[in-house]
Formats: sequence, structure tokens, C-alpha cells
Amino acid sequence: MNSGVVGYGAYIPRFRIKWDEYVKAWGSFSPRGVEEKAVAGLDEDVVTMAVESSVGALKCAGIGSNQLNGMFFASTSALYAEKLSSSTIVASLDGPSEIFLADLGFSTKAGTAALLSCLDFVSSGRGDLGLVGASDMSQAMPSDSVEHGLGAGSASFVIGRNDLVANVEGAYCSSLEIIGERYRRHGERFLKDSGIGAYTEQAFNQALTISVTGLLTNLGLNAEEFAYAIFQQFDGRTAYDIGRKLGFKDRQISPSMTVTKIGDSGSASPLIGLCAVLDIARPGDRILVASYGSGSGSDAISLVATDQLVERRNKAPMVESYLTQKEYIDYLTYLKFRRMLGA
Repeated sequence: MNSGVVGYGAYIPRFRIKWDEYVKAWGSFSPRGVEEKAVAGLDEDVVTMAVESSVGALKCAGIGSNQLNGMFFASTSALYAEKLSSSTIVASLDGPSEIFLADLGFSTKAGTAALLSCLDFVSSGRGDLGLVGASDMSQAMPSDSVEHGLGAGSASFVIGRNDLVANVEGAYCSSLEIIGERYRRHGERFLKDSGIGAYTEQAFNQALTISVTGLLTNLGLNAEEFAYAIFQQFDGRTAYDIGRKLGFKDRQISPSMTVTKIGDSGSASPLIGLCAVLDIARPGDRILVASYGSGSGSDAISLVATDQLVERRNKAPMVESYLTQKEYIDYLTYLKFRRMLGA
């Protein structure tokens, strides 16, 4: 590809709920390795979070929103079934009216799909600069164990051909027709899960194995040549499990594991992990990002940090600053924030 990341930014709400609040309310807490999760405030949603992370990405890139030629937004918990969210985000950023817009959803790999779509948009010459935003705050029934791990957060990237902080050197995608182990039917509010752990694990492993091994083969690389590896984060253990099977060490994976502090952020999950890695990466470091969406499919992307990263990443709040600035709430307050009382 002749395009890459010019700037990046993340946003994580300050409110947190600890795992033991679920134990008090329900007697258990399901996600392995998750200590607490981020909770969107009463005045926050996927659009406001995407605006915040996009402001950071624009600052990091050192450009104005009026320079954007395209905006690609990804979410599995968009505000509307029929209405663009990307247009609202661009308007909130005071961006141009002459701009290409696209909303992607339906899968937790929508974030990497939006990133790849924007990379293609810029590489093709249709635009010089594009903005990617992935934002999620999914909901499930309070009585359903799948709800325990669902967190909130967003990540944004400015994509261009010049002044890159990270060059994208390749991508590989996989698609497997598998009955959705995690799904939400049209018109329904709450996410559901089949509850068959072995089935979900098999689908996850198969899809990521195809995408990651395909990428490594195409690039002529092996796992040891990557400084960091970022995988879809549903809990605090699954990413490590698949990473080991693919030849990666825990030390390559752990810097991206924000899920332990913010929960499962859906389509934003691997991209928030990418932001966390870019905050600490050194020029020349090679970074693997691999997403997963039930249904199922996976996108694997390889990036290489450039010399400009160290200077530019200090222009916007880093992921660590969001992780440390937090306010704990109890379970009742959580239900109020998520408007789930009486659901």
C-alpha cells in the first residue's frame, strides 16, 4: 500500500465499574482477566466518543478537519438503523461538506474494515486524507453473562500518503460462513451469544489463523519479526491464547491489552490496542493487528512505525492517560447510565 497512518487518537470514558460489583449483584463475573470496564456517561454515545478520539487524531496529524476528503465510521452499536453517523461526526469536527462518507457495522471487525477501506480510498487517489473512527458501547440483557464484559471506547486514525507515523505494509482477510455465535437481530436492542464456548473459540481461532498466517506468508515474515501483536480483545485471555498458537510471545501482546481495564470495546477493541502500542513504539517497530467478527471473519494488518511517530504522538492524550483518569461507580449507577433499569 502507498498509504498509512498520519495521526491517531483514542478516547475512553472516565467512569468505571469493577468486577466485584457484578459479583455483588449476580454472584459471578464472566470475562476472564477483566478487572474493570469503562462506562459511557449519560451524555456520551458512540458519536460523541468518536468525535473525541477524532480530535486527538487530527491534532496528532497536525491537520485541520477541512483537509479531510473522506470519513469512515465503524460501530456495532450505532445510534440509528438508518442515518449516517459519519456525517454527524464530520459536522461536529467542523469538517467540509464536500466529503465522502461511509458507515460500517454488523461485526466487531468493522473497525479494521473501515481502516482498510480508508487506506484503499487514499491509495486509489480518490482523496488525499481520510478519517477513520471506530466506536462502541454494546448492550446485552443485564441477566445475560455476555453483558458483563461489554465496555466503551473509541479510536480514530487520519490516513494519508505523506508524513506518516506508521506505514501500512500489507493486509490479509479471511471469511468463514459460521452461524453467528454473537449476534443481534434487526430491531433488537440487546446483543446475544450462543453460549457455546468451544464453538466460539474454534471459529475465532480458525478465522485469525487464516488471516494472520496469510499475511505473514505474503510478506515473507515470521512472528519473531514483530515488536507487537494486537488481537481482538473479548476478554483478558483469548488474545494470548491465539497469539501463542500463532507463534507470538506474551510480551508482544501485553502492551495492547486494554481490555483488562476497559472491557470489550467491540469494533474499537483492536484499534484502541493499536493506539496504546503506537504510544510506546519505536521507529522501525513492526506491528500486527488482527480483528475478529462473529459470523465470521478476520482482518490482519501489518504496520511499521516511522521516525515521525515519537514527535507527533505527544500532541494528543495517550491511552495511558485515559486509563488512569477514572471514577468508579456502583452497579445501580451503571444501570442508570446504560438506561437499562426495567429492561
